[in-house]
Amino acid sequence: MAKSFIRELKRRNVFRVAVMYFIVSWMLMQIGDLMFPALLLPEWSTTMLVAFLLLGFPVALILSWAYEATPEGIKRSGGVAADESIAAVTGRKINYSIIAVLIIGVIFLLAKDLLRPDPGSSTVPTGTDRSIAVLPFANRSAAEENAEFFAAGVQDELLTLLSKLGGIKVISRTSVENLKEGLSIVEIGELLGVATILEGQVQRAGDSLRINVQLIDAAHEDHLWATTYDRQLTAGNVFEVQSEIARTIANSLHAELSDSDEAILNKVPTENTEALRLYMLGRQLMGRNSFDALKKAEHYFKEAVSLDREYAEAWTALAGVYLAMHSTGLVDERAYIAGAEPAVAKALQLDPRLPGAYAQQGMLKWRSGDMIAAETSFRKALDLNSKDLISLRFYGTYLRFQGRPAEAMSLLERSLDVDPLSVINLFELGRTERYAGHPEKTLEYAQRILEIDPSSVFGYTAAALAYNTMGEYALSWPWLIKIIRSDPDDFEAVAHMALIADNLGAPELADRYLRFAYSIGLGEPVTLKCEVQILYYRGQVDAALAIARQALDADLDNRWSSTSVFLRTIRDDALSSGDHTDALARYRNKYPELFRDTPEVASVNVKAAANLALLLRRNGDSVFATALIDASLAWYRDTQVAGVYNEVLDVVYVSLLALDGDKQAALGALRDAVDSGWRWAWQWSLSDKNLDSIRDEPEFLAIVAELERDMATQLEAMQLLPDMGRFDLRNREFE
Repeated sequence: MAKSFIRELKRRNVFRVAVMYFIVSWMLMQIGDLMFPALLLPEWSTTMLVAFLLLGFPVALILSWAYEATPEGIKRSGGVAADESIAAVTGRKINYSIIAVLIIGVIFLLAKDLLRPDPGSSTVPTGTDRSIAVLPFANRSAAEENAEFFAAGVQDELLTLLSKLGGIKVISRTSVENLKEGLSIVEIGELLGVATILEGQVQRAGDSLRINVQLIDAAHEDHLWATTYDRQLTAGNVFEVQSEIARTIANSLHAELSDSDEAILNKVPTENTEALRLYMLGRQLMGRNSFDALKKAEHYFKEAVSLDREYAEAWTALAGVYLAMHSTGLVDERAYIAGAEPAVAKALQLDPRLPGAYAQQGMLKWRSGDMIAAETSFRKALDLNSKDLISLRFYGTYLRFQGRPAEAMSLLERSLDVDPLSVINLFELGRTERYAGHPEKTLEYAQRILEIDPSSVFGYTAAALAYNTMGEYALSWPWLIKIIRSDPDDFEAVAHMALIADNLGAPELADRYLRFAYSIGLGEPVTLKCEVQILYYRGQVDAALAIARQALDADLDNRWSSTSVFLRTIRDDALSSGDHTDALARYRNKYPELFRDTPEVASVNVKAAANLALLLRRNGDSVFATALIDASLAWYRDTQVAGVYNEVLDVVYVSLLALDGDKQAALGALRDAVDSGWRWAWQWSLSDKNLDSIRDEPEFLAIVAELERDMATQLEAMQLLPDMGRFDLRNREFE
């Protein structure tokens, strides 16, 4: 019975069909293994293919048993007479097919390496350059906490690694993230100015990690290569995969790797997987720059370095988050220095060739007033990596504050080359153009920012600063409202709106915004500074003096020249009373560098230097006062662009010229300032006792009258603006 059944299976070609099915299935699985990663199909696609093939096997056997091919077509096997059956002929055909498929299979195995090209030997089309943009990696992990952050972290780490290699231009993550949805590969390549695009997916499941990547020719959308990396999820494996991808990209772009490049690729920053995960989370949160996100980032970085005390990059990131917290006003300068200083020292101890650590060190030195050391650190950072974006931006910002806008713009434009859609870079370039005397170019940068991100507070701020520099308060007002609407906790913007309103001649409106500022920024230096300036000009000198003394006694940070304002208020009281002791002691405490044999004047202390000079002169120290005036004038003429006035230095040049006894030059400089659009805190600036020697001059009186008329005209124009919502307090109290 069994033998006859087997004979019948053979006669009906069931065994041959089974062999044929297995060979064809094997071929399909090989093709799927080759093509699925290139198509960026999810991992379960392979599983589904195998499942369908397994389910199809019994179906194929049943069909081969139940049906037979005849000259008249497919018939049920039971209905075919023995003399009509051609099963033997069909069997021979199946044999030939099996042989043919086997030959094809052997050829496929031999050619598989050609069909799946070695990524290292892939080439980009002729004529392309060594440039790449890495698009955000898609998260294919199960819905779990921080899965998206992990995928973004892998992309971010790969970008950082690639940017350190000397021969490749790598577009920064911020520009890639600012791409509008729906752009084609060709459009992305043209917009970012790159020859290739890298796409990727990250899938994490338990202790397993799969990363799919493919490199695409941006000009033609041709896939140059695609690779899948399956690894156990460990920190070492993550860095290994990133290094493999980076080497593959370098080889594909014909970028020769130097010994230093190889050292970078071979470096494993941490072997602690959890420390790496926390570091990645912190890096992603830092990009949000909100108070809450920065606090969480600080926590993650602290946890990372507690798990791995040798993780230099995490120490650098911890210093960076303290700087960001200080810049946003979340912590004061003392807390920033206390947190960042040991973190930078530890990072440099662990890795003396870490550019980011030197950039952070430069910021610390700058904040502490050591300009020579700051510049040395910034230069060291760029010597180690001339493309490091943080170093370029930090050094550019430093140079802007040092009155070297041309050098600053050169660095910032270099950063823009690899980060063309970065709103921060565009914002810094716009601010630098203002310092160079081109506020109209600042408006152009504001427009570019808002084209990239219409809701960007950087765009609003750039526009507001440009109009303020031009003296067009009525035009800056809507942008200031948008700033507050975007961040209702920005007490500095609100306090400055109070100062602008008072300068326009709208004291009730100024008081509304001042109350608003106090409701969200009680005791903050900018809020106090603006109130002191408003009270002083209104003649409420005693009230202004009390606030100034309290602020200095509290040792608040110097924000937006707040310390200079507080000290000038106390100086004026000393000049009136004749008792200079306390005022001189306070100046010496805040600006000891101005009391050295050779005073060290810079942008952060030049206004204080001018005010101190008058105090010294009244105190009988005329020689020292003259030396300070001379040093300040020399610094100003050597570092500042002629005819440029802004809210940082105001009209300190006029003040210095008046103190130097050159009345005509002082009046000429004041006329230049007003004609160029200077209006910032004009009431406070023109009430300065440094200007007493020119205060009664007809030209001075004419300028004051001109400013008063202009303010009245602008106030009328501002009042005619349409209502801009809850934060527009022209006709209402803050609720």
